Amino acid sequence: MAAGKYASQVSNTIEFERRNACRRFSFLPIIMLFLFAQNVLATRIAEQEPNNELSQANPVSCGDTVYCAMMTPWYDPDHFVCFVNAGDSLILSTFSCNGSLTNTFLVLFDDRDSILASDNDNGPDQFSQINYSISRTGYYTARVLRMQNSADSTYCLCVDCRIPVPENYDLCTSPRIIAVLPYYDEGTTYGMTNQCGTTSPDVFYIFHNPIIGDYFIQVCSEFFDARVQLLTGCCGEYLDDADTGCNLGAILATYSLPIGDYVVMVEGTATQQMGDFSISISAQLPECPQPDSLIVTTIGGLPFLDWPQLTGPMYYIVWQAVSSDGPFEHLGTTVFTYFVDSLGFAAPRRFYQVTAVCPW
Repeated sequence: MAAGKYASQVSNTIEFERRNACRRFSFLPIIMLFLFAQNVLATRIAEQEPNNELSQANPVSCGDTVYCAMMTPWYDPDHFVCFVNAGDSLILSTFSCNGSLTNTFLVLFDDRDSILASDNDNGPDQFSQINYSISRTGYYTARVLRMQNSADSTYCLCVDCRIPVPENYDLCTSPRIIAVLPYYDEGTTYGMTNQCGTTSPDVFYIFHNPIIGDYFIQVCSEFFDARVQLLTGCCGEYLDDADTGCNLGAILATYSLPIGDYVVMVEGTATQQMGDFSISISAQLPECPQPDSLIVTTIGGLPFLDWPQLTGPMYYIVWQAVSSDGPFEHLGTTVFTYFVDSLGFAAPRRFYQVTAVCPW
């Protein structure tokens, strides 16, 4: 009886943590709850080894939660694959397994083995979260890594898919967030309020510039005389603006933009100027520094790859091939400047390459 009571307490604790982990993106009006009926049918999933490779990923579904998975040794990655429809948002959240303090790192792949997003510490404590807008129906794979300095090795993973609610970008205090460049959107200023700039209605976007670079913003419209302005904050200092180009719209080019957060405002040039528009934002940023040498040794009987410390990259992709001429295939991902090939020398490969990925 005591053992059953303890198991019940552990289960309740994990369920409480799961709900908190998934709620970070759940503050939506009650009238939208019907969109999330899948959460009511959430299923508890147990991790199944081996799942160290993308091809070995455990299948999960939207609304599922992987309970108390374990990463041992520390360089042992876990993979989970989920089918997601275009137009949904895929939300991945790692959280504590019965009080564990595992330092996780999340990576999201598409069905072409391309890395779409990654995250280290945006979850509670040192856990991770990814919120990605799905533009193409297909299978998406989550890789969970354990940082070497992690105190624990167990974690839970919440997999959530939901139809995104369009952001209100009428006010500068609630701009539409630009998470990835290049960016494209179609919007309208019709029916919006006026907060800054001219006396016409305005809408707002916000983006983070991670490194000094050049930005190009184009607003196109056939319906009203539009202008675009770049600000340092909410109705803050005006850095640059344009009111001509692309039919009745405007084209703005700004150079050597410092690191920081910037607000883009779209509005009409006069009181009665309002209507539909499209906006595109692109950037020309410095190339990501790449490793100039790769040393392969042995640690614990496994191939150990090491390369010089670089400044700027957020993570590294490791590739392998059976010959120096390739073709090279995706092997793994790491946030360190070294990598342990967990498949070992038994695998028919002896040639490696490393690609650095920067946050821009």
